[in-house]
Amino acid sequence: MESLKNYINLNYNEFNNLDSSEIIECDLNEFDSGEVDYLKLNYRFDYRGICIYYVEDKNNIWIENMNA
Repeated sequence: MESLKNYINLNYNEFNNLDSSEIIECDLNEFDSGEVDYLKLNYRFDYRGICIYYVEDKNNIWIENMNA
């Protein structure tokens, strides 16, 4: 999904500096409905070593650096 790639590219330095045990928790309203629906259906989106995924029991989106 191009919009998630753009989001990662815009915030790459912040995301890339996350340690292996760190995550960023985001409210659903930080993403458009198409992005949220995509993550709910596909569970996760990986790009440039950054993983964005939907956490159902928290009803939010988490971001992790998979290269850490």
